[in-house]
Amino acid sequence: MQQNSILTALVQRHPDARARLTRVDYVHGDLFGRPGEPIHHAVFPVSGMISVVVDLASGDVVEAAMVGCEGMIGASAAFGATEHINSSFCQLPGTAYLLPVAELADIAKRDETIRATLFAHEQFMMVQAQQTAACNAKHHIMQRLATWLLRAKDATGANEMFLTQEFLAQMLGVQRASVSGFAGQLQDMDLIRYRRGRLSITDVEGLTHQACECHSRLAAFHGKLFRDGGESLRNAG
Repeated sequence: MQQNSILTALVQRHPDARARLTRVDYVHGDLFGRPGEPIHHAVFPVSGMISVVVDLASGDVVEAAMVGCEGMIGASAAFGATEHINSSFCQLPGTAYLLPVAELADIAKRDETIRATLFAHEQFMMVQAQQTAACNAKHHIMQRLATWLLRAKDATGANEMFLTQEFLAQMLGVQRASVSGFAGQLQDMDLIRYRRGRLSITDVEGLTHQACECHSRLAAFHGKLFRDGGESLRNAG
């Protein structure tokens, strides 16, 4: 089994849960939930990336959070949530494991350490949404684009990703022409390489200099939350 950090901890502590897992391969656009729909499964990506988005009446969507191999969709079900409050869909193709939420809730009820890990993840999802709102309101598109790419790299563990400028613009809540122009500038600076939907980050340090503070803040907050959580898991194990 490929690894997702939360799922790995859960299965190590509760080996019987492995038999309840279902593997799925997903492609761009595959949905994992819409507002008001029941939460049936917790989704643990092991590759690729899932975007959590806010749907607007105009039909547009804006990304509020991203979930990769260190996260999950559906953790709130462990604390009594029964419905999705936002849409979530595959942004970058990959693989995930599904666990029935009844199983997740039962484990969380019996295991304080797993419950704390799931709560930390929900905190990080909330912080992502808050930081993204501030970023969209105050930071320049070039900074936001560089930050998004670095965050996607963190989420997937990969320097290369397949995505169109149209969907990237949609996630950032800007015009496609803006993404095209600033992506071209990043490419001219030899920070990325972009051709036919394949984007490669070629200079992480240089891209970091172009990003706003939001990438480093979110990375630091994630490290604090899960460093403490990881220590609890090791001590309990």
